[in-house]
Amino acid sequence: MVKDFISKGVMRFGVNESELKLLGGFSNNVFECNKNGESIILKFYPSSLYRKDSIIAELDWINYLFSSGVQVTRPILSINEQYIETINVDEKECYVLAFEKAKGSFVNVNDKETWSTDFFTIWGKTLGKIHRFSKKYSPKDKKVKRQDWNKGLLFSENFSEVDEVVIQKWEKYLNELTKIPKDKNSYGMIHNDLHHRNFYVHNNEIILFDFGDCEYNWFIYDIAIVIYHAVQTVDENDIKRREVFAHQFIKAFLEGYLTENNLDSYWLSKLTFFLNYRRIYSYMYFSKFLSEQQKSVKRAKNILNSMKDKIERDEPYLHIDYNDIF
Repeated sequence: MVKDFISKGVMRFGVNESELKLLGGFSNNVFECNKNGESIILKFYPSSLYRKDSIIAELDWINYLFSSGVQVTRPILSINEQYIETINVDEKECYVLAFEKAKGSFVNVNDKETWSTDFFTIWGKTLGKIHRFSKKYSPKDKKVKRQDWNKGLLFSENFSEVDEVVIQKWEKYLNELTKIPKDKNSYGMIHNDLHHRNFYVHNNEIILFDFGDCEYNWFIYDIAIVIYHAVQTVDENDIKRREVFAHQFIKAFLEGYLTENNLDSYWLSKLTFFLNYRRIYSYMYFSKFLSEQQKSVKRAKNILNSMKDKIERDEPYLHIDYNDIF
């Protein structure tokens, strides 16, 4: 992140640069700081990676969910009474936003008292509520719309660094996705990244943040993303334990989800496809956007090699009998 962007950005929101604490983000663009005795979150969006109209659409979606009763962290106005501040440095542009800091803390995946089927059910209810409200969602500004599933940066890139076999598999998935039906009961605005590091838990409620990946996509894909990342909390080499966990998680999660939103059996039958798609999507994304230094780290290299091998062999992401769940 360019230092001048940070220096000018903090001024627009009336905070002290010396108090910034880097939290992370894919581009190291998310910071925590203090304003009037309260912790807030500052996010920096370089225009080379983010479109302003997409950010406006994201904010509209967040405010809609908040007004509908979903627990989300709300955006904060700048000293200029703006939700988005545009910073220009050496003919480069960056958008800066601030959000309330969520109450609570991350769920502890090693604590069986909290990382439990009861919690998975609450998680499912939360996503089900988002999808139920998504069916009624219409942006305030009709000219501003968040991107559809195949309009992101990944879909306009070439992949010279990716093995030809994987590229062929990727293209096959994209072709299959174009044939899948869309209607208001199956397709709409989704969170698109609701893993357990994108929310806090407070008083037995999930407080959502980080809607930076939200887009129009299939609801079942949003569910698959949750399952995909939850299962990764179990060592992939411990196949039996991973299968048992996946079975328990999916069953509890869907029990909660279906209390808030209906999804017929056709879509549940597509879960395996979307789990496998999530894996190849993640592989393509990391291959394209991780730096060479990040890829050279032993753990990252092993993960990417394992993903590549399983994609090439068409190995399902999960080996479980869904008939016992549905």
